[in-house]
Amino acid sequence: MAKTYKDIQASTGLSLSTISKYFNGGTLREENRRAIEQAIQKLNYRVNPFAQGLKSRRSRKVGVLIPELTSTFHTFVTSEVCHNLRQAGYDTIVCDSHLDPDVEREALSFLLDRMVDGIVTIPLDQTGMQLKQAQDRGVPVVLIDQLTRDFKADAVIVDNAGAGAMAARELLEYGHSRIGLVTGLSSIYTMRERTNGFLSELALHGIEYPQELRHELHFDVDGGYHSTLALLNMPNSPTALFCTNYELMMGMIIAVNELGARIGEDISVVGFDNLMLARIIKPKLTMIKQPMEMITQQASRLMIERLENPEPVHRIMELPTELIHGESIKRLR
Repeated sequence: MAKTYKDIQASTGLSLSTISKYFNGGTLREENRRAIEQAIQKLNYRVNPFAQGLKSRRSRKVGVLIPELTSTFHTFVTSEVCHNLRQAGYDTIVCDSHLDPDVEREALSFLLDRMVDGIVTIPLDQTGMQLKQAQDRGVPVVLIDQLTRDFKADAVIVDNAGAGAMAARELLEYGHSRIGLVTGLSSIYTMRERTNGFLSELALHGIEYPQELRHELHFDVDGGYHSTLALLNMPNSPTALFCTNYELMMGMIIAVNELGARIGEDISVVGFDNLMLARIIKPKLTMIKQPMEMITQQASRLMIERLENPEPVHRIMELPTELIHGESIKRLR
């Protein structure tokens, strides 16, 4: 026979209201919490999530909405957020918008129709207007990686402008001033901020940046490939490249290999994100590293805190990036 709250009450001597508060996420004295958890283990008690959801009006499910599962960064974020939320007792429903704003809106409606308690998302629509339907239903949203223009929510981002400036300083230190910028569309928050940081640092050193060295395409492997080919086939080609995300960097490496050029000799490179790739490629790549685990941990924490203790003030956490030195930059002076 399935165990009930009354069995836990008989085992612990606590009131039914205290036991109910535990299962509904309320605040308890530590000794009472321990007693209930020991009874749960002893009795092999199993929660009926459907019944619990009806009583608490919460599903204990969180939607995770990302632009594409083929992106290494997006896949990592999804895996880690799902793991962190599961550890806190929340199931997840994952949706991929396939880089299509219409699909993103449909996916958001799908998640809300499934009565999710919250949504963690890397937004594709940079206005954030589609997320207002979650807000209208009282469903909290946590943004990762991007800030939206017209929608305010808890968010975890990195210092993208600082990352771009860091890459520029490193290349300038090695004597490079004609630097090709392989980046995504400026309508994307991260691409815009990394580009602005990079250009601002060059301006601080009195360097006028020619538009011909800045290539903006979709931030995927094809974009990185075609941007690099265009830059390296110029009559006065750059001596160095800065790639503003992992997929762009992959495309860059493919293009450099096809051209028969040598990284660290014929062309200097600063990449972004993937440290495993930095170790595989010879010579070892100089990289800007995002604190990916910290990003997902903080986003999960913000969501759990927002669900357990709603606050009117939205919080934006900006985390630092780090330069990992490699051997992919040739010293010119």
